[in-house]
Amino acid sequence: MAKRRKNTVDFVEEVAVPEERMITLSDAKVQFLRDVRGLAKQTQRWHKENLNALEKVLGMQSLVIDDCRKLTVPFLKDHFVFYVLEELGLKVNTINGRIRSVRGLIQFLHRENYLPRDYSADLPVLKAEKVIIQAFSEEEIARLLRQPNQSTFTGLRDYTVMLLLLETGMRISELVGIQVADAHIRDGNILVHGKGSKQRLVPIQSKMRQVLQKYMKERGNALTDALFVTIDNEPIAIGTIQKLIKQYGEQARIANVRVSPHTFRHTMAKYYILAGGDIFSLQRILGHSSMETVRIYVEMFSHDVNLQHSKFSFVEHRLS
Repeated sequence: MAKRRKNTVDFVEEVAVPEERMITLSDAKVQFLRDVRGLAKQTQRWHKENLNALEKVLGMQSLVIDDCRKLTVPFLKDHFVFYVLEELGLKVNTINGRIRSVRGLIQFLHRENYLPRDYSADLPVLKAEKVIIQAFSEEEIARLLRQPNQSTFTGLRDYTVMLLLLETGMRISELVGIQVADAHIRDGNILVHGKGSKQRLVPIQSKMRQVLQKYMKERGNALTDALFVTIDNEPIAIGTIQKLIKQYGEQARIANVRVSPHTFRHTMAKYYILAGGDIFSLQRILGHSSMETVRIYVEMFSHDVNLQHSKFSFVEHRLS
């Protein structure tokens, strides 16, 4: 005889899954710092300094985070990690401290249901020995420079921007800081306002002068003194140039090298050294306060220098 069915139903209480919520970076920072109040005072100050730095660096690029879901790993790498490494020149240990606080913020946001998952482990710290300086090849440069439509104002502007980065190796923050009066085309130089309010004159050659003169003619008069402007005659922002150069890299199908304004700086340094330029003048042109980074360029491109030497060695090719 079959066992009789129980005539009652066990109701399982449904547990509501909390919906994801939006939070600005500014508010998230405040909540996170409240959450870590149980830690040592020194650790609390360390987290505060690191997250303040995150907000400041994004602000330098005109980026305001109104929803922390925008803080994806690719976004943080491009606009924070690489920016402080390449543009601001922070030491690896300092950057890793910043990264660890950002990781903690991501974990906190996930716990509080502001992020769908905890991807903090996907944001790796840097290893000093693996910080590699990348540069474009000549073929990649040619492909990049073919992308802007120079029959338009914005295309001519973007072509001029990339060419000027390649010609001078200046930082993107220095480029957006150039004013019309700083471009001394007749004298063949540009007054650059560098880090720490230091100024330097950077030389430009005839081809660059011709392109710059053409752009300035199309630019005409604007209410701003900024040399590089938008279609609305407003000073162009760092983030806009970063985005445009990245898009041109995608159009040019450049995949093995990070396409960013700072890669133009590395590329300028590489070919300057290969052409026989001395590291002391390169240091002045790039605006480095010490020879340390310039020496890194020489070490990183030593293989290319050896190949160049094999082609032009006087002893090898001129003596019998």
